[in-house]
Amino acid sequence: MITLGIETSCDETSCAVLRGKDEILSNVVSSSLFRHKPFGGVVPEIASRHSLEQIDVVYQEALSQAGIRADEIDLVAVTRGPGLIGSLFVGLCFGKALSYQLGKPLVGVNHLEAHIAANFIGREEPAKYIGLLVSGGHTSITYHTKGKVKILGETVDDACGEAFDKVAKLLGLGFPGGPIIDKLARRGNPKAYSFTLPKQDNPLDFSFSGVKTAVLHLVQKQTSITPDFQQDVAASFQTAAVNWLIKKTLKAAALKAVKVIVVGGGVSANSFLREELTKLSGEENKEVWFPAMPLTGDNGAMIARRGIDLYQKGFKSDLKLGADPNLTVN
Repeated sequence: MITLGIETSCDETSCAVLRGKDEILSNVVSSSLFRHKPFGGVVPEIASRHSLEQIDVVYQEALSQAGIRADEIDLVAVTRGPGLIGSLFVGLCFGKALSYQLGKPLVGVNHLEAHIAANFIGREEPAKYIGLLVSGGHTSITYHTKGKVKILGETVDDACGEAFDKVAKLLGLGFPGGPIIDKLARRGNPKAYSFTLPKQDNPLDFSFSGVKTAVLHLVQKQTSITPDFQQDVAASFQTAAVNWLIKKTLKAAALKAVKVIVVGGGVSANSFLREELTKLSGEENKEVWFPAMPLTGDNGAMIARRGIDLYQKGFKSDLKLGADPNLTVN
């Protein structure tokens, strides 16, 4: 079975071709990130225009790299949400038109569920597991069992990736903040500054707005922002944020008596998160899965993988399928 995955939820435009569930024939991504850097964040109008310009180019390249013709596609899987409405419309309209033209089935995919599903390219999905989703727009802990998903905790304000971006901006480090802080933190003192874990009514919920404000106050107290200060704040912030993620994830795994933790989203590329969660989970006899680095960001391969699962379970979308920028995990 050949599946085409289309992803345009934010600032990336991607098409991928999967053979079966495990063989990635192509996974082409066109990022508009360079267009957003001058603004210090993603500008929705720029993102959607980029997708409109690039979607057919990316699609044709994905077919070329995969070495297939369009009529060899068996299934079209496309992101329907959540995300930026303009960007979502570009991919969704392209996918629906392609499905109609080729006479092939269409499946709308939840972008968040696809980030977790990226881990199942090349290996079977566990019978039950805890999912940790950490991205620029979402942070949540989910419990997966018998094909059903239950949200155990989520952010009440900023997402983890958003906090990385905002802290980097406060420190004058540029955008996107995640990779910059990850690299800079290795040269800083993680104990230079202390950040308090926010208290939530639900102990598995997250809040990152407070730590962002704490960094703002630190910056305001400085007469000048030195490289040493940037490194120490980056290290201290990253250590606090990642430890909060790990603490709550392991708590959820213990609560549900789960042995496997599956991580997805852009922040899953963070080296400190990968090292610490792997180490601490091992100490509690738990296994941690991270997606391959090319699959941590938004990409068509994860959409194709999730689309295959849904299709094989009997889900199929019609041409009335609409975009939902606020789509939640089911």
